[in-house]
Order: sequence, then C-alpha cells, then structure tokens
Amino acid sequence: MKISSLKPGDTAYQLYRHKMGNTTISTLSVWRVSVKEVHEEHVIASVNGNAPRKYRERDVAKWKKKEPVLIRSRMGYSRLATKAEKEALKSG
Repeated sequence: MKISSLKPGDTAYQLYRHKMGNTTISTLSVWRVSVKEVHEEHVIASVNGNAPRKYRERDVAKWKKKEPVLIRSRMGYSRLATKAEKEALKSG
C-alpha cells in the first residue's frame, strides 16, 4: 500500500506474527489501522484503537487494503488462507 492511495478515515489492516505464550508455535493476528491524517512523507494512524502515531512509507507498505482471511487450526494458531480456501468460503 502507498501513502498516496490513503485518505483520512480509511481503514487498513496490519498483519502481526507472534508466539503463542511460552511456546515455539507462532500465530498470525490482524490489527485494524484507522488513518487520521495523510501527509506527503508520513501518515498519522491509530492501530487497534491505540493512540495515533506517525507511520512512514516502509510501515505503510506492509498494510493491506482488504481484511485478510485467517484459517484457525486445531492447535489454536492462525495462518493466511490459500486461494482455494478463499474460493471455498465464497461459494459455500
């Protein structure tokens, strides 16, 4: 995503990979990003309802416009859905 494609009031999504407690199992979380202000070199945005702060181009480049679809396993971790899984969710 580019800063030029954002405008105040937009919602984007940030993926965050982290460990599940005191284990070696990693999981994926999706955080909602609310854009407050857009400038030429940075964006003022609030991630997951926290206080707004400044994000530069390298941070904004990792954000997604559409909310990613996560598949949760029996072990409790989440991963991104494949194209086939996304199509199955749309049709079913």
